[in-house]
Amino acid sequence: MRNATVDDLPHLTRIQSACYPTEYLEATGTFERKLQLSPDSHWLIECDGVAMGYFLTHPWAGNAPPALDHATLTLPEQADCHFLHDLALHPAARGQGLAPRLIEAALQWGRAHGLPRTMLVAVQGSVPFWERWGFACIGNAAAYGDGAALMQRADALSG
Repeated sequence: MRNATVDDLPHLTRIQSACYPTEYLEATGTFERKLQLSPDSHWLIECDGVAMGYFLTHPWAGNAPPALDHATLTLPEQADCHFLHDLALHPAARGQGLAPRLIEAALQWGRAHGLPRTMLVAVQGSVPFWERWGFACIGNAAAYGDGAALMQRADALSG
């Protein structure tokens, strides 16, 4: 596992296409913008030298999630949370314990940067998965599609 860079864009788009329906796909320019804005808060994980998953996160502020596929995203000057934007594992890599490694890296990043809470939007029925990581639903996120839930980790600093 390592930090993702703009050189990984082909891997990110390949994995994204294998994981999500069309309405969730983000443009390459959106990925590039996120990688440039917060270069140390994104990870790529490989299996036998092949990129099989990624996790894109960034500092954020407020209680509303950033827009999906927002190529002109800007980060707040005073972040008050760590936004977990996109955890994606290629279907062939699921069940190998890769997701916990990515999530632990992200949570550690948030703690190291003193962000008091962690927020995400759960899509594709993933609420139970995120609840196991200590997240609770705090609202819906209709802009992310039917059934999308805004979730927050009550005390990200406690680990």
